[in-house]
Amino acid sequence: MKSFTLNKIATVVLAAASLAGTVGTASACSRFTLDTPHGVSTVRSLDWGDQLGNVAQVNPVDMKNSSEAPSYKNAMKWTTKYHAISQMEWDVFHGVASDAINSEGLAASLLYMDDSKQFIKDYQDTGAPAVSFLDVIRYITETYSTTEQAVEAFNNNEWQIAWADGLHGALHGLHISIQDKSGDIALLQLNEDGNMVVHRGDTSSDLRVMTNAPLQQEHREYVAKVDLNDLKAKDIPSSISSADRNLRGLFNTQHVAFKEDASWAQTRGKFLSSFNSGNLVPQDLIDPVNGETYATWTQFTYNHDNGDFLFTNYDTRAQIGYNFNETLNFSKTMCADTVQQANDGLSNAVFTECGTH
Repeated sequence: MKSFTLNKIATVVLAAASLAGTVGTASACSRFTLDTPHGVSTVRSLDWGDQLGNVAQVNPVDMKNSSEAPSYKNAMKWTTKYHAISQMEWDVFHGVASDAINSEGLAASLLYMDDSKQFIKDYQDTGAPAVSFLDVIRYITETYSTTEQAVEAFNNNEWQIAWADGLHGALHGLHISIQDKSGDIALLQLNEDGNMVVHRGDTSSDLRVMTNAPLQQEHREYVAKVDLNDLKAKDIPSSISSADRNLRGLFNTQHVAFKEDASWAQTRGKFLSSFNSGNLVPQDLIDPVNGETYATWTQFTYNHDNGDFLFTNYDTRAQIGYNFNETLNFSKTMCADTVQQANDGLSNAVFTECGTH
């Protein structure tokens, strides 16, 4: 069984070495957030050149937290205000919270954005408490109840991202999506001259789909060249590149029609078919943009209203689920290794204290 309480110094050394060796395999991952008859729902994949793990971590209210941001004047300290569940990746990223949702239906997703890496040198410390990429998804979902609240606090310089500290000492370009149960979406990206740009939209806007590089404005230029209304799809590209996956995602979600009388299970199935047909990445294909191969290893599908959560491990196609509401009585940080438990044949996740894994 893997341990999620590695010695901090050893963890940093191992993480920096492994991340340095996988810089070129990073143009992957997708996120859809759509409105359905059963409420706003999100599906998100993690794609990478190396196989990824996943641990669901429950963070109850009143937890004391701190983020390490040595390059910044102030590092963020916060107390968990909203009960939240984070998806933690330990096998490659050594403790990054990639996605999370809280009791108010606010979720956040961290995806790769290599195009931002070149602008990190120009980003200036704003003086706000800085949050590491390890913790920023947790911080957002444990502190705010709506997308608007999180964005307003960001715009008011109440928090910033610790760009210069990267992940375990290695610089990386990343971007963040924040989405809530009303369908309000914000996309935070680092742009030229070190300027942070916050794109705003909802489930009917193009922010309903999120992939990776290029930056959002360049995605829009690329998508504008194609008629998304043409159901013959003769101009829809087929490669696994981020730009092509974003375009396919927008095409598929523009035409998906959820039935009002369908069950949540049926709705989730249709939701996943729309995602998987265009944004799931098979193993062994090559991205024509960077010449790299990567694949979808893990996927989360969750409902912002009813608390349903489904995890899929695409290495084995094993699945496991749970309901957020079943964790509300937890008073300690609890974890479930969803990859291991799914492979063991469990259909419902079992949470135990995190240090016992």
